[in-house]
Amino acid sequence: MPSKAGPEQYLISTQTAALLTGKSVRTLQRWADEGHIRGVEKDGERRGAGGVKLLIELPSLIPHLSLALDAERMAIIVAADTGAADALREVGLYFLAEDQAATALLWLEAAAAKGDSDAMDWLSRCYFQGVGVESNVALGLKWLGEAAARGHTLALQKIQAL
Repeated sequence: MPSKAGPEQYLISTQTAALLTGKSVRTLQRWADEGHIRGVEKDGERRGAGGVKLLIELPSLIPHLSLALDAERMAIIVAADTGAADALREVGLYFLAEDQAATALLWLEAAAAKGDSDAMDWLSRCYFQGVGVESNVALGLKWLGEAAARGHTLALQKIQAL
């Protein structure tokens, strides 16, 4: 059952928890209600029709994740939850390292949308090589060009080599 907000560390939104687990927000809310994970009700914030905003204690998700998490990774996930582009990219790279490319692309695309040129370069690699998506040279070039336009050194070298 959800508890009231307190000084817990590593709180993330249900949306971020859903991306991490591959489950729906509704499933996570049910898990919290049933005590499978710990949720914290955020005072004064509402979700949906009369509901209370629920934050998830990231450590309680560990049994439901395919990623190994330590304090450093959890801190990066919390930063990604706030929208930090570099943290979004890092979470994407965690999933790439675990051969979960389709999930990695979601995180990398979110980082790229915030202007992270490293994420753009990684996306170009994924599209060129068909990692997590069907190979798509046009999208690979798009992301490579975006990264180069933002001054990404490696992307600039790749463009020059073409």
